[in-house]
Amino acid sequence: PNNNNKRVSVTQGLYDAFEPTDNRRAQWVGSFTNGTTTWYFPHKYKVAAATAVTEYEMMLRLAEQYLIRAEARAQLENISGAQEDLNAIRSRAGLAGTDADDKAALLLAIEQERKAELFAECGHRWLDLKRTGRADAILDPLKTDWQSADALFPIPDAERELNPNLTQNDGY
Repeated sequence: PNNNNKRVSVTQGLYDAFEPTDNRRAQWVGSFTNGTTTWYFPHKYKVAAATAVTEYEMMLRLAEQYLIRAEARAQLENISGAQEDLNAIRSRAGLAGTDADDKAALLLAIEQERKAELFAECGHRWLDLKRTGRADAILDPLKTDWQSADALFPIPDAERELNPNLTQNDGY
């Protein structure tokens, strides 16, 4: 519900997840206020269709590559390397370097940066939550009807008929 006919909104929770001085929130989140209610929407790629294209939506971005490497380095317990990669992204966003100084803290800090950096891009957040096994921990408190089985797709009947060793995923 805004004057730009945006069909995707940024939840208050995502908006609040950005650190107050994060340039990405200021530059990538638009807002529309109607009376006393404000709605937020993704505003990363702002070039209108009628103007010359000067900004493209990217499938792979350098920031994502830094975050992938930061996570790999953290998993390998290369703490300083993970911090270096993470801080490259934080610095560009106008933020101070990370305080995370061990593997567990770095993995959570990287998850947070991926959330802020890659929101509204190709389902990164969903795939990250599934890949790291954190879908239940994050989504259960947010969604009243969340079930662990919601992270799985059903296996099509046609595939199960072709391979009798396949069983249906829970919840279907």
